Amino acid sequence: MLKNLLTRAGSGLLFIVVMLVCIWKTNLYFGALFMILTVLGMNEFYQMASKREELSVCRTLSIIGGALLFLVTYMVCFLKVDLMWYSVVFVYHAILMIVELFRCKTNPLLNIAITCMGILYVSLPFSLMCYVASIPEYGSYLLMSFFVIIWMSDTGAYLAGVTLGKHKMFERISPKKTWEGFAGGLTFAILFGVVLSKITPVPLGWMTWVLFSAVIFVFGVLGDLVESMLKRNLSIKDSGKFLPGHGGLLDRFDSSLIAAPALFMMALIFVKYIF
Repeated sequence: MLKNLLTRAGSGLLFIVVMLVCIWKTNLYFGALFMILTVLGMNEFYQMASKREELSVCRTLSIIGGALLFLVTYMVCFLKVDLMWYSVVFVYHAILMIVELFRCKTNPLLNIAITCMGILYVSLPFSLMCYVASIPEYGSYLLMSFFVIIWMSDTGAYLAGVTLGKHKMFERISPKKTWEGFAGGLTFAILFGVVLSKITPVPLGWMTWVLFSAVIFVFGVLGDLVESMLKRNLSIKDSGKFLPGHGGLLDRFDSSLIAAPALFMMALIFVKYIF
């Protein structure tokens, strides 16, 4: 038990350090890490989907489509290439649907739907993080804060759930989640939002940080539940084996993937009215 706990803690800490360093360095380090996460995450998603016998997704071409979306977004955000490069992404995804004509599979509609879902669920959120990371002066701080809030609120939710949890929150999907855990997670998110308002140079008032943290937390919880729903539908416990003691990559980023569009929306507002 102790060995497993130490393995889990060590691998988790190492991963957090690598994540924060790459986000801090931005540009090439950020791009390399998040491209790897995009490819691995999509591969994991399609491996999960393959548990359903009626599905037969062209995994390699689908992963390339997701990687292409991330690459073009990275080029637009960091290398300032023209938005016309997105046309390559659109054409490629049209080709993905055309390919299904020649595969002669029994469920082409489901195959196309799962292909598109993998790109929307994994690649799009990581691509949106490119925009946030590329915001001059404050982008890396904002993205690091996003992950810190999610990680710390997860800790708060776990501690409150284990010690005080009685009232089930969403038993049909995740029997262990409780409203007490939700309250603990929200409290931690808000507390760390206030802390971040003091230690980061991002020019947001503490009340804005509190609102930012609360929104990220709520969407993060919903992201956790969405992944739990997918795994329950596929009758699997973990999405994969990404980190020792932590399950799959999607298990580590489930909250972040659904919260990323909310982060992107708030970042747009900050850039327009505050930064």
